[in-house]
Amino acid sequence: MIVLVSSLLVGCQTSSNTGESKDATETINGNTETAESENNTSDAKLTVWMYGWETGATELMKKDAKEYEEKTGVAIEIVPVSSDSYSTKLQATLAGGTNPDIAVIDAGNMSIQMAAKDVLLELDEFGVEEYKDRFYESVWNDMVYDGKVHGLRITANNLGLYYNKEMFDEHGLEYPTEDWTWEDLREAAKILTDEENSIFGLDLPISNETGGYTFVWLPFLWQNNGELLSEDRTQAAFNSEAAAEALEFWKVMAQEDKSVPLQVPATGVNRFASGIVAMTIDGPWNLSTYVADPEFKDKFGVAPLPQQETRATVIGGEGFSIFKNTKYPQEAYDYLVHLTCSDFTKELWKEWITIPPQPEYVDFYKDNTELGEYIQVFSDQMEVARNRQFTPTWPKIVNALATGLQDYMYDVTDAPMKALEKTAQDVNKILSAE
Repeated sequence: MIVLVSSLLVGCQTSSNTGESKDATETINGNTETAESENNTSDAKLTVWMYGWETGATELMKKDAKEYEEKTGVAIEIVPVSSDSYSTKLQATLAGGTNPDIAVIDAGNMSIQMAAKDVLLELDEFGVEEYKDRFYESVWNDMVYDGKVHGLRITANNLGLYYNKEMFDEHGLEYPTEDWTWEDLREAAKILTDEENSIFGLDLPISNETGGYTFVWLPFLWQNNGELLSEDRTQAAFNSEAAAEALEFWKVMAQEDKSVPLQVPATGVNRFASGIVAMTIDGPWNLSTYVADPEFKDKFGVAPLPQQETRATVIGGEGFSIFKNTKYPQEAYDYLVHLTCSDFTKELWKEWITIPPQPEYVDFYKDNTELGEYIQVFSDQMEVARNRQFTPTWPKIVNALATGLQDYMYDVTDAPMKALEKTAQDVNKILSAE
């Protein structure tokens, strides 16, 4: 993801209300540049954790950290940590007091849970509010808990509709457009389904027993003008007719049309790339893999999610947060702003292949001949992307919801509202214990 233009960069490089600044900004021939401070006397040493799988972004950060130290005197150690154990390791270091100063974390999910445990530094006292208008509102809100800001976003993503152009062509179907409705999706899925050869029109995470089910189902709930929780996030709100219709829509496709597979995918198999399904709902994170496959790169396209009563998709992504026990809160904040609000941020976006979390950069990838046309779909959808109503018990909530929805999908309960009412009771118990 990228950084901001001159006016934003100036703001980003401004230090907090202490009046001390490690960096200064100058405008030279119309270009904003970061100038080295004359008094590089800081002895601060900061450790920053990054996802291990983001090797390209990590190497960029290491290189930039050296340059940052030369300008500010602040030593930065970038530590890649394997993604399969990232959260566990981070929690263990927090318990032992050996945690990093800064870490990239899942925005909303991890950030809200950690903020509720009072381990993240509140950024309001540093003047972070001045950057609020630079970000999409949904992006910003994922880093806010109890009215306080606990980080700044570096990435964003949402869900779109992937489709196999070759399979559409074979059936004489026009490709999906932004005007597609639920009925368009259903009819195309039925036509694209070939039961005899085990080809399905659409893939949905029906068999997913964790938060992945909720992540994909939420846009359908919102598209039908339904809500997940009450506005204050204290009560379930999905026991509604709007939710019942969204749940029934999935079941009709899976059980009546038989256009959506009910079974768990084989280990390591991407059903879309393998040609088992003609359409799937997914984010931009698989784009690089698809375009790198010479046999598949020209076979797929991406469209916005279909709509019902309204348009909606769900937002995801990461942010950088500072831990409360850092010895250098000011320096950590200055570096956090550097990562998320400087020209260097643009280099991270290019490497990360992510959606810029600032609306000013909605067309950031337009000149990328390989990925630009696909990423633009997700970037344009940011205007209708909604953040999930995260709470400290979010993992329990989404797991309970997945179980409840599956009870109806697999005929354990015989009516959508019955399944939703029971699940709402389970979710309310979880919320009441927060």
